[in-house]
Amino acid sequence: MATAKPACKWGINKMYYFDYAYTGKGTTKVKTKSGTKVKKAPSCKNRFHYITRTAHYKNHKDNVHEKVEFVKSGNMPSFAEKRPDLFWEAAHNYERKNARTAASQVIALPKELTVQQRIELAEALIKQFTDEFNFPYTAAIHNHTGEIGGQDQPHLHIMYCERSVDEHNRTAEQFFSRYNDAEPEKGGAQKITPDVRGKGKTIINEMRVDTEVIINEYLEKYAPTKIINIKGIDVEVPSSVSCLHHEDYNKIHGTNLKPVPMIPKSLLRLDPDLTFKDKDKNAAYQAKLVERERAINEVNELREYNHFEMYQTYYYAELERRKQAEKQAQQSSQREVTADSTSLTKHLKYMNAYADDVIFWSKKQDESWSKNDYQQAVSYMSNKYSPLHMSLDKQNLQQLEQTADLIHNDKCLLDALRRAGYERMTTTTTMTVNNALTSTERKIEHIKNPVSDKTKEIDNNLTYQNDDSPSPDF
Repeated sequence: MATAKPACKWGINKMYYFDYAYTGKGTTKVKTKSGTKVKKAPSCKNRFHYITRTAHYKNHKDNVHEKVEFVKSGNMPSFAEKRPDLFWEAAHNYERKNARTAASQVIALPKELTVQQRIELAEALIKQFTDEFNFPYTAAIHNHTGEIGGQDQPHLHIMYCERSVDEHNRTAEQFFSRYNDAEPEKGGAQKITPDVRGKGKTIINEMRVDTEVIINEYLEKYAPTKIINIKGIDVEVPSSVSCLHHEDYNKIHGTNLKPVPMIPKSLLRLDPDLTFKDKDKNAAYQAKLVERERAINEVNELREYNHFEMYQTYYYAELERRKQAEKQAQQSSQREVTADSTSLTKHLKYMNAYADDVIFWSKKQDESWSKNDYQQAVSYMSNKYSPLHMSLDKQNLQQLEQTADLIHNDKCLLDALRRAGYERMTTTTTMTVNNALTSTERKIEHIKNPVSDKTKEIDNNLTYQNDDSPSPDF
């Protein structure tokens, strides 16, 4: 009877998927709703066609969701050189009854790597598990878009025969016959199983550790960090994997990671828009969709919880970094004075941004702003108006209107400071700003409504004689 070894589902740092099993000749037990049934075991030649998407799997339904990025076979004996399909067919035909025909692994590959980098990693993993004993193998990288997160899910399939290819040429039938230790050339190829190697079931732990080390080497080389979203914030964290089960990881690292269930493909790939005319059939299908939604929500919640549990140090560090960056930006906006600039426009544009910041903080009554900070703002505002009277005559209508808008922003700033309790320090500057705004608006009005020279002269005289308001002090 062919049975499968328990699969290593997770390893979290993040934890990667690693499944180790084997195919064999004979029968296997399958659990169904009606009980346990004995069925013919899946064959190695069938698995070969599945992972390479050849023969009857060329147009398989999985091809709609999944693409093959890489296929490679190696260490083939002479009778199947460059024909791995013949090798796996021979393994199925000539291996003894109930014997193991292939060991297989499915290994999740990091989506942070490019296709070419994944291939390089895959070849390193293939070498790790087949080179020592020259095991014949076929491998393929499959990739599909995750049904939940919509991200790539690349994974490596490796299947290898545990018969070691040596220097002797054998026919297909001889290759799978019993090994002759005294005269190897007369027997089949030696079968080197985990038991022969003295490792038995513990070999899966060794495989997991080896896989962790190799994957992390390539992550360190090509993608040492990655971005994950925690509570709505993108956080940069180390890009590494662990072969530990979540319970073992918790014991070592003091975390409280929770297992994330795997949702069956049959449930994930249900079409939410599909309906049936038959009332009972449609009700049953809608119930499945409800279960699908519940399962997806559960997985998303557990993933978010585990991300925070694992990376909360980086999350809080990112919050602090953003806080400091925002504070520095505010300070830069509030205190960086372009003292060497003689351009009125630059001064006013700067104060426009300055005013917005001060208004914001005065409204918030933020305690981090001291009285000295406000005095500095008001002092700068007062000083910048000294060249204004010389520049107004040189400005066109558009420039004057822009100047008026910017002066109005300064007036808003002073009003906000006055409401915040800083009326005494703003009184003089308020008068300066009001006078500047009045002069600018008069210039605008003069350009928009020109009069004859004679009328202008009369108007100017009248204005001079009747205007008792104080002259601008800017």
